[in-house]
Amino acid sequence: MNMRFLASAVLAAALSLGAGAANAGCVTKGAVATSTSEDSAKWFALETMVQSVSWGLWPGFLATGEVAGYKVINKHYKCHPEGGMVTCHGRATFCTK
Repeated sequence: MNMRFLASAVLAAALSLGAGAANAGCVTKGAVATSTSEDSAKWFALETMVQSVSWGLWPGFLATGEVAGYKVINKHYKCHPEGGMVTCHGRATFCTK
């Protein structure tokens, strides 16, 4: 009986480690930004998310709008007007290429 339990525990550990390794190159970040337009609020939110991944990526993002070495997926924004401004709550996943 103990051998079955041990084999099951080893299998469960191997599966969970494998699943973690599949996502090891990705990180999900979120940010909130307010600006005069929805487009700029989204851009500022993404800028903040890039900074939270790595400050070293920020200068390149400002120059090109790209995140060097990363593929940005699952970008989602929820925006709403707020007293002449627009606030956007953003979330994106950054995966190493």
